[in-house]
Order: sequence, then structure tokens, then C-alpha cells
Amino acid sequence: MITYRQPMALDIPTLVVLDKEYFPYSPWNAAQFKEEFAGIPATRFFELAISENQIVGYAGVFAPGPGAVADILTVTVIDGYRRQGIAKKLISNIESYCQTKGSRAVMLEVAVDNTGAISLYENLGYLQISKRNNYYGTGKDALVMQKEPI
Repeated sequence: MITYRQPMALDIPTLVVLDKEYFPYSPWNAAQFKEEFAGIPATRFFELAISENQIVGYAGVFAPGPGAVADILTVTVIDGYRRQGIAKKLISNIESYCQTKGSRAVMLEVAVDNTGAISLYENLGYLQISKRNNYYGTGKDALVMQKEPI
């Protein structure tokens, strides 16, 4: 069974390891996770998906305030747990948080070759609004997608 909870400082070492594995081109370090967690709940929302006391997914968003566009910072589901609705649930919870903060839209970047994630975002109502060349490093472009209204 998958449960969901807010992260704790003790989760940071595990999140750093997972980020290095799933985002080797631009992983967050412990200081970056700490900085983002410091904004909870004022402008940031993070959530972990847990199975048998193991982090199997995580997501976070920056929602600066009423009328602003919120920015999904990360969505990750580990191998073996994909296609079980975990990312969909994490994104749904992010969108609920953004609604409480008065966000007018939610945007995100996704690697152009991450077809599974792009399909999920499209199914959730996100539309491609632009492309960022070399966003994840040389030759690693990103699509910018946005959902409005949320």
C-alpha cells in the first residue's frame, strides 16, 4: 500500500541519493533540499510516496502567491513503482495546494525524451507552451508545460 506524507529532515540523504540516480544531469544536493523544505508551507509543498517504509516517489512545487504561476520543481517515481498512479496522486496533491495558495496556473519542465511523463502531463491537462534548449545540460532540452486554470 502506498501512503503519502510530508518530508522530514531525516529524508534528505535518501532524496539526495534518489535525485542523483534519476536526475544525474542536474541532481539536487542536501543544501538545495533543505532550502526548499524551509519554504514549507508558506510557498512550497513537498510530498513523499511511501511503500514499506521506503520512499518510492516524491514531488515538490513553488507557489509564490495569489495570481502567480506555480512551478512544479520535481516529480519522481522510482523504477518498479511507475504506472501505479503515484505521480498522478502527487500532482493532484500539488494542484490542490496551489489552489489554496491562489495560483492561476501550474507549470513544469520535462525532458523532451521523457515520453511517459509528457503523456501523463498531457492527460492531466498540461499543454506545451515552449521549449528550453539545453535546460538540463548541453543537448538536453526541456518542454515547458502549463495547466491553466488548475
